[in-house]
Amino acid sequence: MFRLWNQLTKPRVTVLVLATVLPGMYLGTTGYPSLWEIGITLLGTYLMSSASFILNQYIERERDAVMYRTKQRPIPSGEISPRFALILGVLVAILSFGILTYYINLLTAVCALSALLLYVFLYTIWLKPRTEQNIVIGGISGCIGPLIGYAAMANNLPIPAWVLFLMIFLWTPAHFWALAIFLKDDYEFAGIPMMPVVSGIQKTVNQIFLYAIAYSTSVIGFYFADDRMGLLFLISAILLSIVILVFAYLLKLSQDKILAKRFFFFSIFHLFLVSLAIVIDSKI
Repeated sequence: MFRLWNQLTKPRVTVLVLATVLPGMYLGTTGYPSLWEIGITLLGTYLMSSASFILNQYIERERDAVMYRTKQRPIPSGEISPRFALILGVLVAILSFGILTYYINLLTAVCALSALLLYVFLYTIWLKPRTEQNIVIGGISGCIGPLIGYAAMANNLPIPAWVLFLMIFLWTPAHFWALAIFLKDDYEFAGIPMMPVVSGIQKTVNQIFLYAIAYSTSVIGFYFADDRMGLLFLISAILLSIVILVFAYLLKLSQDKILAKRFFFFSIFHLFLVSLAIVIDSKI
């Protein structure tokens, strides 16, 4: 059962979502969030994120069955029924909403639920099968982590929360398009209009580079959005921005699928380091 749960809920992706919640929590209070507050907020977010991935796999079960990367997932492989996955996803979402509402506050629960609704309905059902810009607009669902963190501690959403939201919004296209380059053949076979399939790799790497510039600008710009950010964050932001821009430029020149895969994983590490720098500098 543990193996099936992991395959359904994509825990490696969820860990990144949780990492974006923490900066909001630490910035949302003048002191320190308690271990109880951190634990419950992360638990509720983890469950809502898990529910969204379960529902995503329920909706995409037919596409998953024809893609090499996904055909061994529990639903297309027949290990669990689509009906069971649907019921499980809904129940886990309800549990998450209840935990966050009762133990934290309603705004936090609404933020988490909005992430699920945007991911399931806006991205998975509407945009992903229809446009190469699916991840640009649909990626909004993955930007809500900082809003959850702020809401949990402050019960409101100030400007720095939305700057963090913007940062992840600009990070998302470059991150996912790099993966789409590596998996171009799979997406093409399944008829999913990801940018490398529709517009080619050259346009995709150009767009990755442009979004890397925009994302780096937002990372450095956060120094000016929150007066608690100091020299540690500013230096970290500049150095990290230089590194990801160089990586994106090399990908732009080479258009290499293996390098695209490495950029995908590096971008995860990059966002984690930015989040860590924000948490540390906010309390120094």
